[in-house]
This record gives sequence, C-alpha cells and structure tokens, in this order.
Amino acid sequence: MTTAVEVSGTELGGNSVQERITRLERGFGDLDDPGNPLGAEQFVRADRERRILPAAENLLDGFGLNAEFVPRELGGRLEGLDALVQVMRSVFRRDASLGLGYGMSSYMSAVVVWAGGSAGQQRAAAELLLAGGRMACAYPQPAEGNDFLHNRFTTVPDGSGFLLSGRKEALNNAARATSLLLFAHSGREPDGSGDPRTEDACSAFLIDTPAPGTPGFRLLPRRTTTGTRGCLVHGLEFTRYRIGADRVLGAPLAGAGLAARAFPVIRSAGPSMALGCADTALRTTVAFARSHRARSRASLATPRTRTALLDAFGDLLLCDALALVATRSLHLLPRESATLGAVVKYLLPMLLTEMVYDLSIVLGSEAYARGGTYAAFQKSARDLPMIGLGPVGSAASRAAIAAHLIRLPALRPPTDGDAPDRPELFRPFGRQLPSLCPPEPAPPTDGDSLVGSLDRAVEQARGLGGGATERALAGYATALGAELERLRRDCRELVDGHRPPVPRVYALADRYALIAAGAACLGVWQHHTGPADSLLAGPDGAVMVLARLLRRLDPATPKPPPQGVERLLAELQRRFDDARSYDLYATVIGR
Repeated sequence: MTTAVEVSGTELGGNSVQERITRLERGFGDLDDPGNPLGAEQFVRADRERRILPAAENLLDGFGLNAEFVPRELGGRLEGLDALVQVMRSVFRRDASLGLGYGMSSYMSAVVVWAGGSAGQQRAAAELLLAGGRMACAYPQPAEGNDFLHNRFTTVPDGSGFLLSGRKEALNNAARATSLLLFAHSGREPDGSGDPRTEDACSAFLIDTPAPGTPGFRLLPRRTTTGTRGCLVHGLEFTRYRIGADRVLGAPLAGAGLAARAFPVIRSAGPSMALGCADTALRTTVAFARSHRARSRASLATPRTRTALLDAFGDLLLCDALALVATRSLHLLPRESATLGAVVKYLLPMLLTEMVYDLSIVLGSEAYARGGTYAAFQKSARDLPMIGLGPVGSAASRAAIAAHLIRLPALRPPTDGDAPDRPELFRPFGRQLPSLCPPEPAPPTDGDSLVGSLDRAVEQARGLGGGATERALAGYATALGAELERLRRDCRELVDGHRPPVPRVYALADRYALIAAGAACLGVWQHHTGPADSLLAGPDGAVMVLARLLRRLDPATPKPPPQGVERLLAELQRRFDDARSYDLYATVIGR
C-alpha cells in the first residue's frame, strides 16, 4: 500500500520541474488506495462535505506550492508557464477545488502584480505568497462574460485616496485571502459630481483584506456551487471604504490595460491545468471497463467501449497539444498569445465536457455514483464545467477569436521574421524560455504563426511514404489543409461583406479553433525530439487525434487504419498499468 509522504519545498528549490512533479506525485500517493489519506475516497468525502481536504493543503504547504507562482527573480520557482501547468495538473488530478482554491486563485491575482505592480508591490506579493499567504481577485467582467460574475466596484476620489463602493457576488478564497486584487471603475459622487471624461475608466488596487466588522466592508454569505464544491466562494461588499493612493496597482485608470495583459495568461493556464481533472475521469473509466468480462457491454472487448476510450484519449492529447502551444506562446510569441489563449479557453472546456459525457455512457449508472470505487468520475464530471467560468469565460473567448478572424482573414504566417514552424513552440519541456511577463500593450501581429505553420506541416506529412498509417497521416493532414483553405475563403467573403452577421462569424470561430488545435497536433508530431518508440514519435498518435478532430469538421472523414487503433489502445492500457498520465507527458502518477 502506498500512502502520502511528506514533501519539503526547500528540497525542490533547485530541482528541475520533472523532479518537482515526481516528488509532488509521490507525496500525494496512490489515488486509488483506500488507505491513503490523500486518496480518491478522501477527496470525494471532502467534496461531499463541501470542504477542501486539510491533509492536502498541508502537503502543498510543505511542498511550497505558492513558490511556483512567484518568478525566480523574486525568490520563487516560476520560469515557464507550461512547467507551472504541469505541476498544477498533479493537484487538479486529485481535486479541482484544491487546484482552484489553493493555487489558481492566488496566481490569477499575482500575475497582474507581476505585470504592472511597482517593485515594492511585487516584493510584497512575493513575500506574502512565499510565506504561505493567499490572494483573491475581482477582475473586470467583459461585456460577453457570464452573469454569475457580472457586477462591479466603483471608486471616487477622497483627498489623497479613494472611496470604494459596490459588490462582487462570487470570489473564490475571499474569506481566506490575506490580500485582494480589485478592479474598480471610476464613479460619481452621490450629488452627481465627477469628471465625465474618466467616468467608467478602470483602476486596479491591491489591498489588505479588511477584518470582519471593519466599517464599510461586509463579507457576503458563502455561495454553493454544483462543481468544485470545496471552493470557498463568497461575495464582497464595500460602502465608501477608504483606500490609500499607494494601493493603486500601476497607473491610475490603467486597470483595463493590466487586465488585458493578464487575460492571455489565465485563459491559457486554467483549462490547461484542468486536464488533470479530465485525466482522472478517463482513468476511472478505463478501470471500470477493465473490471468487466469480455461479454459485458462495458468491456474493452466491445467496439462501443473501445471507441469511447480512444476518442477520450485522443481528445486529451489534442487539448494538451493546443495548451502546450498557447502556454509557450506567452514566452515566444507574446503578440499572438491573446488569440491562442482565447482558443484554449473556448475549446478545451467544450471538448472536455463532451468527453466526460461520452465516457459516462460506458459507466452507465456508476457515472452517478457519489461513493465507492468510481465516485471520482461523478466528481470530475461536476468539476470540469466550472473551468468555463471566470472573468474571461467561453463567450468572451469566442468573441476574441471572431475579432481575430475579421482582422486577419488570410490567416497567413507573420511577415515580421518569426519562423512559422518555430520548433520550441511545440516541444514539451523544451529549451529554457524567455522570462514570462504578460505581454506589454503592442499592435497585434500581422499574421497567425500556428495556423500559418500548417501548410509546411502538411507538406512534410505528404512526403512521408511508408505504410497505411503514414498514408493515413498524409490524407488527414491534407484534409486539414483543405479545411484551412475553405476557412480562409469564407473569412475573406465575410470581411468583404463589411458588416458580418454575428452567427456566421461565430461559426467560423468554431472551425478556426478546431483547425488551430489540429495544427498544434501536427506541430508536436513534426518537431518531436523524444524517444523514438514513444507515441509522439510515430504517426499513430497524430493519425488517431486528427481522425477524431476531422470528424468534427466533416462527418464523412475516413476511419483511421487498424494499426493506429491498436497502437493507441495498447498505449491506453500501458499507461493505465504503469500509472502514467494520458497527456503529452505520460507523467508517472503517485503510487
């Protein structure tokens, strides 16, 4: 029996990200062991009781998880966003509430401080996090956002400071945070006075969380949610609460720009981390299928079950390829990272929610179990849709993709000298990346590096030669290239119409998101440098992923060759037996 072990954060300071993940996984122990205090049974029970498991928080305290959110130059361990995502997947694999409540809420606040805070504000935030403190944030809500979060704060000048009023109905960790990041719009005094030129402009403030009973402040009752039930979601209400001028983050009235710099980071990171939650859903379903005899409809011997499992595995690989490109683009292609982050935030929640539904058909009534061997599946199914919420939800992300298509209907590579097939963009744990800082405001690039790289990837796939799998890859790559050409044509026609109808723009955004994901998949295959016998090295993995993706674009897409099916099925079972994750990294998980 493998149980949780202590993990020391001080031991991890100089180690590679792979070593840190290994130690964290070992600390969590075997998720399937009923005797493990950090096993699935314990997390399910804590979720049922709407709390985060204290033993898990203690483990993360010892690991020093907050150091992963702090740049190395400020004493932390943050270098590459893709590396941070991998560490956090180990947390989300156990409990999305733990990942959001302990980690993501603080990081969503900190990233704005790293982007626009003064040197003193950055040092203070780093010291707070490294000491184990928590942060909570209230981002401004885009017009296309969700009503669950659609309310705001306002400020009016008051001598050398400001008076803060208003309320936010739902902030994760509001009751436990030491520090609050608040975006507040410029308002008018009750008598109507105020500068109309700055009305509704937005400023960011970093304040200490007021103590209960502080005049002008009220912590609203906890809100319950269907998913991530352990998260402590409260509202905040301020009534002419005084804030000093030194609490402004960055320049006054520059909050919207700061939020815009942070959005690509949180759009890319959150759904990418949540792949750990989807991994648990797939692993639970594989365990269920393997426990059934050959004549059972749920057995791996039946085509229906095999198809559902292989489709889910392929979707996870596809999502991870896109997530990899989006997170690394923040370092390598910062001017394009906003669009790539929007694609991740829009597409991943949709694909993962659909994946879990398809897997639930395999589990049957066990998909609804709230206890027992397979209860982790129901928990994952409830938690995953929550990743589509937030200050930059799916609707706002889809609108950002549509704006990209209207601005760049040709979808060609940039002309500013960046190579459209830049290898580092597609390599998991590739070479050390430039320092991560949310991109400064700058004119957007004149091209699309990811989708623009597809032409060259198609050319390489068509030159493979070989057997049935290689021919299938060439055919699927060619079909994806043809879909891109159709999209380019439709985008040009749309723009020529001057005022494109919204439904048609959004339909094109859906197609673009899938084509971009396919380009990421081909790029990972094209630039792979790992072991020659791995799934990513040969064409089998890419064939199965592209076959699944192309069926979404064209239901008449030919089926993949039997060799590809058998190769992916063997990999699915090997990773289950070896306790490895179902993403690009095949991470050894705790045992």
